[in-house]
Amino acid sequence: MKRILLVICCFVFAFQVEAQQDPQITQNMFNRQAINPAYAGSTECIEATLISRQQWMGFEGNPKTNIFSSQGGFRVRQQYQMGAGLSIIQDEIGPIQSLNVKGALAYHHRINQGVLSFGVEFGMFNQSINGVWRTSEGNFDGTEDPSIPNAETGVTNFDLGLGLYYRNTDGLYVGLSTTHLNQSTFEDEVDDNSSLTFNQATNYYIMAGYNYPISLSNGAELELQPSIFVKTDAVSSQVDLNTNVMYNNLLWAGVSYRMQDAVSFLTGVNIGEVVQDLDGLRIGLAYDFNTSALSDYNDGSFEFMLTYCYKIKKVIKLERYKSVRFL
Repeated sequence: MKRILLVICCFVFAFQVEAQQDPQITQNMFNRQAINPAYAGSTECIEATLISRQQWMGFEGNPKTNIFSSQGGFRVRQQYQMGAGLSIIQDEIGPIQSLNVKGALAYHHRINQGVLSFGVEFGMFNQSINGVWRTSEGNFDGTEDPSIPNAETGVTNFDLGLGLYYRNTDGLYVGLSTTHLNQSTFEDEVDDNSSLTFNQATNYYIMAGYNYPISLSNGAELELQPSIFVKTDAVSSQVDLNTNVMYNNLLWAGVSYRMQDAVSFLTGVNIGEVVQDLDGLRIGLAYDFNTSALSDYNDGSFEFMLTYCYKIKKVIKLERYKSVRFL
């Protein structure tokens, strides 16, 4: 049907298939809480992260994603190490919008020189569509396809996820997680001629990385940070190979390769190393160059990251006792 733009058609088809991918993020090494509830409480600070992404810039109706996540650790009865987190994920693709708000709870168990964490997340997921369709002649009121909503509508369902996360003192981390474990079905009868039907698929994640310190002869400190990130919904998969290099805990730069899709360049700065009053504040940027056929139709993807880590000061408890010598 010539009146409907090809791009919008591609977006609409997402409502009719069984599988649906979560938003794509390049700086995935800073986005662990949003996809793995077991990460909550794994750092010795209260951490908050904001990531904003514009994918395929110059493409009308291009994907836009905003993610806010926070996490921190606490103890129960001074015996059990726990973690709690919050994630808010807002995603927009053409006329389709989604909002995912979820809380996380994690338990940490020490194993020799490492810690294994178990996490669960639960919350709500809203899927909506604005019902405004673009054509070569402008907007029009509806379609003849009953599976495509002709008016604004949305459905909210319960959302559930699980995760495992391991880290050790040598700088190694490995994570396994799953989102949308309950595979909700979003259905709404808009009118007699159209409806919303969306079957959510479970997404699976694997992440792993290692921080390797290097001391230079001039006294400078480098840290090599290779990592791998795998995302799949059992229908399609994405694999990211990342390498960042940190200089004197101040600046970092790196490159990422998303197989059969994009090459990305990453950079950032630890503001706290320059301004002491802003200790724990980091800013990161990423830019993707498409290597697929989409490269002819967009200006790449841009991503901004802001994270703040408030270090928790441990209060030393003073122990006092009386000696019989001074009675």
